[in-house]
Amino acid sequence: MRLFNDFNYGSYLLFKDIPVFIDGRADVYDPVFNGKQEDIFTDYMKTVSMQLWYEDIFEKYEITHIITKTQESLNTFLQRNNNYKKLYDDGTFVIYEKSQKTLVKS
Repeated sequence: MRLFNDFNYGSYLLFKDIPVFIDGRADVYDPVFNGKQEDIFTDYMKTVSMQLWYEDIFEKYEITHIITKTQESLNTFLQRNNNYKKLYDDGTFVIYEKSQKTLVKS
């Protein structure tokens, strides 16, 4: 499972031993700090603000599951996308799973 999660709740997920896309330690996700080429923090911010197309970022990081707030723009797009199945919705958060057929690479 590769999870794309809300920035503010990444630390809680880590506490529960759930691997995260990002958490409150923003500097850890900056390429200057971590020595990687990917700028995960910027990719996250541009994805949730819809400056980058979420499908491109999900493919880049091989995301299989998404947890987002109900009121986020990302949720609006995901609930209309047949490639994502809603697994959970408590009115505050929604969890989606990417369709298995879209995970298979040619």
